[in-house]
Amino acid sequence: MRPGKRKFMLKDDPGNLLAPVFGAYRQRLSDGKYAPKVQALYFATVFHFGDWLKTEGVALGQVQDRNIQQFLADHMPSCECDRHTRGDTHTNRAALHLLERVMQDTGFAMTRTTTPMDAELSRFDAKMREVWGYSESTRAARCRIIKRFLMATVGTQNIDINDISGSDISRFIIGDGTRSTSCARGLSGAIRCFLRYRQLIGDNVTPLLAGLPRPPRPKPSTLPEVLKDVEVDALLRSFSADFPQRRRAFAIARCLIDLGMRSSEVAGLTLDDIDWAYGTIRVTHRKGRRADILPLLEATGKAIADYILHERPAPACPNIFVRHRPPIGEPVGRRAVQTTMLAAYRRLGWDRSQVHILRHTLATRLLAKGTPMPVIADVMGHRSLDTTVIYTKLDRAWLSKVSLAWPGGAQ
Repeated sequence: MRPGKRKFMLKDDPGNLLAPVFGAYRQRLSDGKYAPKVQALYFATVFHFGDWLKTEGVALGQVQDRNIQQFLADHMPSCECDRHTRGDTHTNRAALHLLERVMQDTGFAMTRTTTPMDAELSRFDAKMREVWGYSESTRAARCRIIKRFLMATVGTQNIDINDISGSDISRFIIGDGTRSTSCARGLSGAIRCFLRYRQLIGDNVTPLLAGLPRPPRPKPSTLPEVLKDVEVDALLRSFSADFPQRRRAFAIARCLIDLGMRSSEVAGLTLDDIDWAYGTIRVTHRKGRRADILPLLEATGKAIADYILHERPAPACPNIFVRHRPPIGEPVGRRAVQTTMLAAYRRLGWDRSQVHILRHTLATRLLAKGTPMPVIADVMGHRSLDTTVIYTKLDRAWLSKVSLAWPGGAQ
């Protein structure tokens, strides 16, 4: 059938391959409070997919993730099915992504087809998570780099480290000579991490590690930007305006400003992480898999409690900060946290685009109050004081105001 108005197939059809999961799929749509029209669109896509699987001779227990790609890429653009329409690509993809999760929960999990490249990257990712404790964003970035590197050197075949030479690595990192130093450093760091992973599983990569280009780390010529006290106050006042999910936004802001948390750490907070009796909060999503217990400041606690009691959807998942749009009640991601703060910047007319500035601001304010550097490192979740020093760089004018006279020197 040509693109046009959908014929919503909302009645169960025992002959449809996916009929056993229709009930669970409808329930997931209902629990997520999707709009009725969206529910109809999603279910129509799943119904269509089930019919197509049957014509392809795929059994329910044999559905693979690649079937979704085939359905979307090969079948849908030229679909001439009598009782289905094509719909739009975004809706179809979202509907089938939700179907994957429903099938996982109902015991019909799709099997995933993996290439040697996929298997290698999966093992590399697991090693970064389990051995070095890298954050999800760091692991994802390094896997993307290594995939590009392996595609450029050994292709999609079985990964043999002996097929990689030092010149291959240098050529990939340096490129045509136009890459910035920071870009080259990122590529070099990812490859060094990959080679160390291969070393852990028994490969001799010592010559490759020894010859790995090491682009210099540029010394910052400027101090990290921090907010002034009046700017912090203005930022907090910006949440007094009436807008959707205001309480959630304000609680997120207090976590970032008062505790110096990363966006991913705020998104990962759960109800069990707060001990209201003792006034503490456990931050478990820091880099390096550290779980730190921090004091829960009164203002921060009040903001979180106000959100939980008066705005947070119920029932919802254990995470404190959840979605208010379908699927309602599921955890927000770090990008939602960042978007919340960028919206506050826009309300104030700021052209800033970095949320990390709030961590620099907290570290600098703590140092200005005379907080010992090791304590600041604990609050920021840093393993090394060298990292904390970067966050607390101060200009000489400020330092001269708080410095003490040298004993016996000029007053």
